Amino acid sequence: MKRPTWLYTPDRRQSLKLRVAEFVRIRKCFPEPGDQSRARILTNSATPRRNAQLQCRQSADCRSGPRLSAAGLLWLLLAASIAVALPGCRGCWNEDPLARLRREEEEEKKKREKPKPDFEVGRPQLVPFDSSTQQLQFVKHGHWMGAVQPVKANNFDFQAEIESTCARTGGEAIEIPNTAYRLQTWRPAALPKGQQKLIETTHFLVPPPRGTDALGATPRVNLETRLRARRGGREVTYGREPTTTMPAYQYFLVVLSDNADRYGYLKLLASVVPPVEDDGSQMLDEILHYRVLLPKTDEFVPLPPQPLQWTPIAYVVWDSLDPNRLTPPQQQAMLDWLHWGGQLVISGPSSLDLLRGSFLDDYLPVSSVQAVSLPPERFAELDKHWSVVNQATKKPAALGLLEGRPLVGVDLQPRPEADAIESTGGLVFERPVGGGRIVVTAFSLADRQILNWGSFDSFFNGALLRRPARRFALSPVTQGPHVAWAEFPGTTLQMDANFVTHVRYFTRDVSRTSPRAAAAVPVSGSLDVASWNDTSGASEAARVTLREAAGISIPKADFVLRVLAIYLVVLVPVNWFVFRLMGRVEWAWLAALFVAVGGAVAVVRLAQLDIGFARSRTEIAVLELRGGYPRGHLTRYTALYSSLSTGYRFQFDDDSAVALPFPANVPWQRSPLDAVQTVSLRRERELAFTGFQVASNSTGMVHSEQMLDVGGGLELLGDAQQGWAVRNGTQVLLKDAGILHRLDDDRVELAWIGDLDAGAMRPLRFSSADDPKDLFQGDFAGWRDGANQGELTLQRMAQLACGPWSLAAGGFRLVAWTDQEFAGLTIYPRASQSVLRTFVLADLRRGSLPAARPDVNLKAPYDRPEIPAVDETGLDDPAGPETP
Repeated sequence: MKRPTWLYTPDRRQSLKLRVAEFVRIRKCFPEPGDQSRARILTNSATPRRNAQLQCRQSADCRSGPRLSAAGLLWLLLAASIAVALPGCRGCWNEDPLARLRREEEEEKKKREKPKPDFEVGRPQLVPFDSSTQQLQFVKHGHWMGAVQPVKANNFDFQAEIESTCARTGGEAIEIPNTAYRLQTWRPAALPKGQQKLIETTHFLVPPPRGTDALGATPRVNLETRLRARRGGREVTYGREPTTTMPAYQYFLVVLSDNADRYGYLKLLASVVPPVEDDGSQMLDEILHYRVLLPKTDEFVPLPPQPLQWTPIAYVVWDSLDPNRLTPPQQQAMLDWLHWGGQLVISGPSSLDLLRGSFLDDYLPVSSVQAVSLPPERFAELDKHWSVVNQATKKPAALGLLEGRPLVGVDLQPRPEADAIESTGGLVFERPVGGGRIVVTAFSLADRQILNWGSFDSFFNGALLRRPARRFALSPVTQGPHVAWAEFPGTTLQMDANFVTHVRYFTRDVSRTSPRAAAAVPVSGSLDVASWNDTSGASEAARVTLREAAGISIPKADFVLRVLAIYLVVLVPVNWFVFRLMGRVEWAWLAALFVAVGGAVAVVRLAQLDIGFARSRTEIAVLELRGGYPRGHLTRYTALYSSLSTGYRFQFDDDSAVALPFPANVPWQRSPLDAVQTVSLRRERELAFTGFQVASNSTGMVHSEQMLDVGGGLELLGDAQQGWAVRNGTQVLLKDAGILHRLDDDRVELAWIGDLDAGAMRPLRFSSADDPKDLFQGDFAGWRDGANQGELTLQRMAQLACGPWSLAAGGFRLVAWTDQEFAGLTIYPRASQSVLRTFVLADLRRGSLPAARPDVNLKAPYDRPEIPAVDETGLDDPAGPETP
């Protein structure tokens, strides 16, 4: 094969030889391992003449150094630029001395720093609170209270649970009164790494046993909290927080303002700090009707998010706070609190514009028209009526506004539901909200000219707080002032919670018997008003009824005869006929044994289904409503019977629910043989009450409460001239309904309705009922003998609700019952037999409040004992003498 000609042309051969020679020269100038042998071979293969030329060039070029071509130089520059652009290589360039010093200092600082702990857990802070009470942790025993606790995981994500318990000083958990149970509350907490979270928890402040320490005093209660791993329950941190007990007559007064410090004067008023001398002639310097709280609201408003945690709060003063600072749960809780007796005082000039369109707008007594200047003439009527005569100077402690310095105020436009407070010149309006009230002033309650008013404390007590008039006197023992209610004499009544708060719940505060004639409200059977109460009249009525009705039911005669007839038919004719067809009649005797065993099993199963032999649930509930309000307070008293030892779980859909074991007997004393068990209230996706054990062939009872949405309100329509009607806007079918109306002369009228379907409206025709007991001789006779309720009667509950003392003059109250089961509670395991009855009580319209009246005299003259001559004539009139 002929080779390509281009390989053997002279020019190409010469070019190839020159390239080989150049390669050899470079290799000799820059030898590398293994290259010398190759260079030697190439050199020896050349002709002697050319070899000499190469040696000569080599010697010359070696003396002058290597030469790079343009391409080589280009590659060298490219490599240098790439090396400069490479990051992180500081070995080829000098580092900035300041940067190097800063880096070394940071590395040294990291070496000196101690590693952070895995968890940082702050103190649980009970709400409400302010900066002055954060360390003292004020609590009201027998109430449910919320708390916030800061928790942080520093080094990793963590799924945790917070466990809380009320314990004695020694660490032992406190038993729930009259039971052998202790309570723990649990709350899950998802802790992302490095993020602090504010965890909300719920606590029941269990009343400690009295007189158990060496001095016979009530021991201090500690709030114990444990942070545990969600899986496995490993304890991570533990904390113990001492608390300060508030007396039974003391409640919170919370100021919500962008500058709450302006209301610090409230802590000095006699309506807040009444001077009281006890029956032992010993001055009680620590008497406080209200613990005034002035919280900061910049980042967090310290109010409970659950409505049943608001019971320790009696009053809220609102001034210039944006309502959007409150979370939606706090807003709903405040509305529920208002409808069950809460009192809201609004300082009007700058608050009404902020409240326009808010959750409170529909309940305000007035609309703000425009800001105005209030000259002294606008206060003439208020000054004349509410300025009390100083008995030392014989002159009224007048308002004394300065001429030329009008107060900044607002022009108020009252709404139809509002009323002007007596003799205030249209400057103060109030409106009932369910069982509570909202009052608005046209002037600022923090204005210096108002605070310098000598009768301001009397105005604050009678007009704003709506409490009875007071009488001050000189104590012969302490030579200082002493106060008592003008219409209700007696020192002890100054320490009666009925005069301090208006918050009321029927099942907690109704008494077993009629109260004293001096009080306009029922007397609670517990430590104070609105607290969790297992000794109230409603609780006692439910306890007695459940003891009579709970447990197993005796099978009826028709059930026994039916089961016996079926058994005999199967045992004799059917058994014989089957084997007669088979031609084995003698086998019928053997089959009789199996028929007998199978019949026994069937009888037991049928008996369980018929009489609830395995498990039964008997429940009395009380649904308390307010006219026109779609939410109600639902109290359940549940009795659970079990033939086998069973642990029960109560699962609630609403996280506002609370539950505790219900004592079967009051009083009850635990014996040494009674084992103490622990129940838990767990707040997860759904709230659950767990750990409640019922022993074999026995009955256990649980008391639970919650706020329930009933889909609408019960409304009273019309008036006395046109006639009255009632509309059922709820989703509840009411049975045997009747409406009580108490007249101003204390006579009671009844309008019988019967059954009232959901959405129905009925006209009302009232007839006189001189004695409330007569109600149960006529239309309410079915309530008396329980004919409409079977074995479970609501007579005792109805008698409490229809008592003359439980309804104020001018009020309308509906009473009814229903066997409808309300959603929101599921009990596991389920009972094969259930009997549920709910008593419905609705205050359609609250009775009129007593007239707002100033104090009889002033406290000021008795603050100076060096002036003994105080004329006390003319002090018999609680309204006080008229000022000119």
